[in-house]
Amino acid sequence: MALFVASCVTPRKTHYLQEPDKYVPNYPEYHTPADYNIQISDELHIRVITLDPESQKLFNASTGSSTSLSSSYKGLYTYTVYDDGTIDFPYIGSIHVANLTTRQIKHKIEAALKDYVKDCSVEVRLVNNYFNLITERSASRHKLNKEKMNIFEALAVGGDLGPYSDRKHVKVLRQLPSGETEIKEFDIRSKEILESEYYYIQPNDIIYVKAFQGQFFRVNSFLTAIGVTSATISFGLLVYQIVKLCIPNSAAE
Repeated sequence: MALFVASCVTPRKTHYLQEPDKYVPNYPEYHTPADYNIQISDELHIRVITLDPESQKLFNASTGSSTSLSSSYKGLYTYTVYDDGTIDFPYIGSIHVANLTTRQIKHKIEAALKDYVKDCSVEVRLVNNYFNLITERSASRHKLNKEKMNIFEALAVGGDLGPYSDRKHVKVLRQLPSGETEIKEFDIRSKEILESEYYYIQPNDIIYVKAFQGQFFRVNSFLTAIGVTSATISFGLLVYQIVKLCIPNSAAE
């Protein structure tokens, strides 16, 4: 009975936005994170917009390296961030973009183009803006559809977590600008997560959620546990009665 009760999946284990207590931790307050900083090996799509057809054709020609990361980006030419943090842009040459946001890169390229184009606007987009979700049910890769996607939106895109996912020990693997990988572990059940550093995810994040430890029986409710336990006890009593009846007959023979 104790094993079945311990294996029971209760609302405390699965519900989100719970009041923090001794079971659900209280996280320190955290403000909205800054925009994502471009890192080495990222892929950028850069488009120059101008009223001059010749200039637009010149700077939007196929000088970058095409990518096949997603069908939504087919036909777009991208620029790979080299190991030294730069990209090669036509007629401008090497531009350092590592540790900059897409907005900062936009302004940097616009300033560099003043010598070539009188009036222009630059559009910079991160192509490899994906996150990965690994749960006890499946592993999948999804596109970040907005600049700041929170952890609940990411789980919704991935189909949410299964009933046996350990929401108390959710891990996010994140690559830092230094090249190192940071691992953050947190309890996603607390409503305090809304104000914490764990609320927003970033491109290339890996969200890993393992299954409950010791979930051998995997019982979904307490009533199910009682039903299974009752059936097991009844079967055990039946076997006991059969054995009890057979033992005197064996002794008599």
